[in-house]
Amino acid sequence: MNMRKSFLFFAAMSVAAMAAWAQDQADPRIKQALDSIGLKYSVNSSNNYKVVYTMDNDADRSQLVFIVSKTETYRSVELREIWSVAAVLDEYPGEETIHYILNMNSTSKIGAWAIEEADDGEFWLLYTTKVPVDLTPNGLKDIVYFVAEVCDEMEAELVGDDEY
Repeated sequence: MNMRKSFLFFAAMSVAAMAAWAQDQADPRIKQALDSIGLKYSVNSSNNYKVVYTMDNDADRSQLVFIVSKTETYRSVELREIWSVAAVLDEYPGEETIHYILNMNSTSKIGAWAIEEADDGEFWLLYTTKVPVDLTPNGLKDIVYFVAEVCDEMEAELVGDDEY
């Protein structure tokens, strides 16, 4: 019986270690999906995928979108985050901007606006969505493009330039 318990303990620890290791690598499921639809990407030092979209309505504008390799699970659903930056601000957004993005959040079917404070004191205005990892490749592309469109529109409105 002790041998069996030892084996089960070792097996459980091996599975846990493999899961932890897998989370520290670029998720090959994203690579496979992006490759299957011919979408160009790169992988950053955090092992997240970076996709740059050229806007359909303005070929002079593009938007960088991140597809996060690390996933999280809620009950039986494995989720991944897809996000992009609309603006990097020197101070916390004003009341008018907060009101505007909260109103947008209440009507958005996919994702939401978020504000994160960076270590250097800047404030990042992000659009983020959490989606099931088992999206079809075209579904992933559509979500990534949606995030890009939403962020690029806000960037044009707040920043004016095409920085992100």
